[in-house]
Amino acid sequence: MRGQDSIVALSGWRSRFIAAVSMLAVVTPVWAHHQLPHEGPTIGVVIPAITHGEMYVVARYRAEILDLAARQPRTDPTLRRLAGFVSLQHFACFWGLVPGGLSDETSPFNECLHADLAGARELLTHMLAMPGDQSAGRALEARIDAEIASDPAFNVLCSNSSEAFDSGVIVWPDWQLVPAHLPTVVTFFAVAVLAVAGLWSALRLIPATGGPRPHAKTPR
Repeated sequence: MRGQDSIVALSGWRSRFIAAVSMLAVVTPVWAHHQLPHEGPTIGVVIPAITHGEMYVVARYRAEILDLAARQPRTDPTLRRLAGFVSLQHFACFWGLVPGGLSDETSPFNECLHADLAGARELLTHMLAMPGDQSAGRALEARIDAEIASDPAFNVLCSNSSEAFDSGVIVWPDWQLVPAHLPTVVTFFAVAVLAVAGLWSALRLIPATGGPRPHAKTPR
């Protein structure tokens, strides 16, 4: 039983370690992963810019927008492109988990999140133009517009507020800004520590389970 418990514990730590390494791989600051602003012909669907303040509101309704898109009885190429873009863009933004990405325009993740939330807003706009009963979408849009209009702060602009996006171009974080942004540095450090701790714990359990089992003595 002790051997089986060790194997189960090792399997659990191995899963945690793989998860930590995967997270670390996503956030590893490699400049080659940063997508420069696209110039030239549009590859996918044009996505209008979103202001810094509007991001706060759309972020709260992002899950509802995606759920509404998933429940559409009919789809078209534009809806599928926008939904795919928003999903991939959210992954590129580390799922919005890095502190300051939404609120701080100096964050390496701010432009990335602008693209993510602008895509979600455009996804809702496109659904409203599709045939069929779009009453739920119109109600959701009315709630978003009312919340934006209720506070002048939601019209605040930032350096990324005038940037339009292309559903065919994923915007990755600006890794050059990482060293100067303390919340991002702390997040990367925490993920690295988690990965190392997972590896260390896994290696400690391997000797306990890797050797041959001793033969039980046959009673005489």
